[in-house]
Amino acid sequence: MSDYRINFGKIIGPSDYSKLYDMLDILDKDDELIISIDATDATQSGGVFRVLEGNNFEVKTKGGNDDGKYNIIARRKG
Repeated sequence: MSDYRINFGKIIGPSDYSKLYDMLDILDKDDELIISIDATDATQSGGVFRVLEGNNFEVKTKGGNDDGKYNIIARRKG
């Protein structure tokens, strides 16, 4: 099992989605992907959730914390 991280800014653009798709191609079933978005709310995360769900990923946890980041933890469905 490996852990991978992607960090996005406050606005997620086309190059960010490209980076996400590239990462999904290398993840195996037991790998975990941690995505951090520089935002305290979920407004930028909708597209990320659609990409993850459309590529057979399960979102384990999501939510903000005190450092001003919105975190998504995902794992490929077995």
